Amino acid sequence: MTSGTEAAESASRRESRAEARARAARVQKVAEVFVDQHAKKEAAAATRRAKEVEAQTIQRLQEIDARIARRKQAEAQHAGEEAPPGPEARPEREAAAPTPADTAEERLEQRIRDVEAAAQGADAGTSLATAITALVMEATKEMEPEAPADDPRTGEDTQAPAHAERTWKVKGFSVWGLAFWAALFAALQLAQWVVIALSRDYHDAISRKASLLTGLEPEDEEFPPRVRLNVPWLRKKLKRRWRAFLLLMVGVPALVLLTVPLMFASRFAFTALFTAWSAWWWVVFTAAKSARAWEPSAGPTRPPWFLRMWTVLTTRVPGLRWGALQRYGASWGRRTEEVFAPISSTERYPWVFAGLGVVRFMGSFPPMKFFVRPLIPVASAHLLEEDVAAARKALAAGANASPPEAEVPRPADVW
Repeated sequence: MTSGTEAAESASRRESRAEARARAARVQKVAEVFVDQHAKKEAAAATRRAKEVEAQTIQRLQEIDARIARRKQAEAQHAGEEAPPGPEARPEREAAAPTPADTAEERLEQRIRDVEAAAQGADAGTSLATAITALVMEATKEMEPEAPADDPRTGEDTQAPAHAERTWKVKGFSVWGLAFWAALFAALQLAQWVVIALSRDYHDAISRKASLLTGLEPEDEEFPPRVRLNVPWLRKKLKRRWRAFLLLMVGVPALVLLTVPLMFASRFAFTALFTAWSAWWWVVFTAAKSARAWEPSAGPTRPPWFLRMWTVLTTRVPGLRWGALQRYGASWGRRTEEVFAPISSTERYPWVFAGLGVVRFMGSFPPMKFFVRPLIPVASAHLLEEDVAAARKALAAGANASPPEAEVPRPADVW
């Protein structure tokens, strides 16, 4: 749980930095688009103003030309002389030389005066097209966005969000999200275990009441439940978990030996066999939740199916009749002997207890275990009582029958 929490926190920090970079990139893009739009609008407005100034200038030029023509016509009428050929006369008022401007408003006014001066005549010093172009450039200069000189982002930082997304996401699925959910599940399991450890007396009381309501003799005496930490029960629980782990691992060498001949598929075969082996022990200990499963049988109990199979392989199959394998089988049998009784019950009704094992597995997730745990021992006890009733009926029928039929019930397999 601690590793999952640290991984989730580290992933959260990485995702926060990546999200911050991505958010900054999106904001910058939006700002650039906004500035471009605003600059385009201002440029269009400046273009319209320039066109209006040009139209007004042309109109003023036409008025000046008409006024000069009328003046010349009047002078010709009074003097009786024709106007001398040559270039057009200079206008009486010439544009003054532009003075240096400091502010943007002054520069813009200066450009407008240059346009007016250029419109008055060809000898003003600047052509009309050049003056209009300078006016437009001056009007749009302040609207252009300036690139920041000290941009803290580098090429590596710019590519960091995409790189992080490629690293920690596979087809849109976040690997760090899986670490977070694993940490959450571990925390819920730990909290559930603590609650069950403190309220175990109430679960036993619920199991007793469920047994009485279903017509089954309770396995525990009546007692007042209370919230407490039962240290003897905790010690016994740890011993049972350790025993279950040893029973599971003692069969691993046999699984390895069975999968070695499969060569390249041995890894997958071992995974499948180990999963089935773990599921089998889960079913056995589900049946063992009831104290009735630990009662001795009516006769000598035979070894479980896997020990019988191992004995056949190591005593009859050529190539496997080795003393080391036989000694391993004998050690395996001694380690498993204390759970022969629940194994025998499970072997007689494997599918029934397998269904109960599935229910127990589905109910082990929080918070379902709070409701399912007290009922599993009662259900197992009911199945074992049916097993005992069927065995007794078979024994009674065999005792009244002829000797050949009396051998059918096999009382050694029941208790």
